[in-house]
Amino acid sequence: MFLSIIKFFRGFLLVRLSGYSPERFLNLCSNHNILIWNLTNQGACYEFCISIAGYRRLKPLLKKTKTRVVILKRIGFPFFLYRYRKRKVFFAGILACLGLLFYMTTFVWLIDINGNSLITDDAILRFLEEQEAAFGSRKKDIDCTALEEAIRTKYDEVIWASVRLSGTKMTIDIQESLISKKELEEEAEKPQGAYDIVSDKDATIVSIVTRNGTPAVKAGSEVKAGEILVGSRLDIYGDSNEIVDCVYVMADADIYGKTQYTYQDAFPMEYNRKVRTGEGKSVYSLSLFSYQVRFPAGFKKKEPYLSYTESRQLAIAKDYYIPVTLEKTTYYDCGYEKVSMTKKEAKEKAQKNILQFLKKLEEKGIQITDKNVMIEFVENECRVSAAIAAVEKIGRYEPAEIKKISPDERLTEDGSD
Repeated sequence: MFLSIIKFFRGFLLVRLSGYSPERFLNLCSNHNILIWNLTNQGACYEFCISIAGYRRLKPLLKKTKTRVVILKRIGFPFFLYRYRKRKVFFAGILACLGLLFYMTTFVWLIDINGNSLITDDAILRFLEEQEAAFGSRKKDIDCTALEEAIRTKYDEVIWASVRLSGTKMTIDIQESLISKKELEEEAEKPQGAYDIVSDKDATIVSIVTRNGTPAVKAGSEVKAGEILVGSRLDIYGDSNEIVDCVYVMADADIYGKTQYTYQDAFPMEYNRKVRTGEGKSVYSLSLFSYQVRFPAGFKKKEPYLSYTESRQLAIAKDYYIPVTLEKTTYYDCGYEKVSMTKKEAKEKAQKNILQFLKKLEEKGIQITDKNVMIEFVENECRVSAAIAAVEKIGRYEPAEIKKISPDERLTEDGSD
């Protein structure tokens, strides 16, 4: 491949050899180190390729062997330049195009984000716009080290970040903390001052670990929504074990309770679905920056139809992307087909739906301990209901009611004055 490129830029000739002793001519070329290639026998003559410099050395060999050569084709960049030597605007356009491509390689045209799960790609891209390091930014204006530090400062979930530039591609690799997003939000939303922790739902307490405040319940207690779990009041006792004073703090505890969830679902066992009825027809479009050019379709879409879209950003070399995206949309004619599910298929769909519901609960930090699922078929409908037992963190903050110590509370434990 590399030799072919060199030959093209230096130029070469396709010639035809004929005469009295062509075989002797070929032997003399070998003895004089004249390179020929793609040699083919055409009956009474031979055809081969030879460089321009080698062709200029053939005259004495041709005279000695009483042969002659005829140029069939001139190939290569020098002949291309000679052929179009008068078309100055054409060459100016080529140079301008190469200059434009080189200029475009000084910008970022692709951003690849890896390792994020708590933070969305859109959120990171918006932040990059604020830092003037987004799509279309100059590479020389982007300080990768400063951008890494800015990402770690902006997002508490990020414990490590790496930003690197390669060609026109910027790659951002981040590593997030193992602490869940919910826990980080709860920590950030903690109020300041005197606050009690009250139950946010009916539950049975499984465990309670108090770091600050006075616990009002213990493991095994059944609580109702709104009931105080950990009070903010801390009593101060004197030498005689009497309450001499109290302070109000912000209660702090990890409380887990056993809760109940209900699940309801229903779907028909007969429905119509789209099915492809013919071969696909494609429409192409080209996007440059925010502008899109659609090529003529050559056919008319008929309702109903199914469509699938594929897109690919173009690159002139590895990691050298340009702001041009080629999009292909394929349309298929389709019709409607009536589908009837069996009871087995309906049960499988019902189980799949409830597993998705349970997965969403687990993503919120809720631990499923038991589930009781009931599936019944009524006429042409599958109905699903489930009672789900779970263990989750409970409690919310509410402002504490500040009360003064009453005379009765100042009594000692044995009831003496």
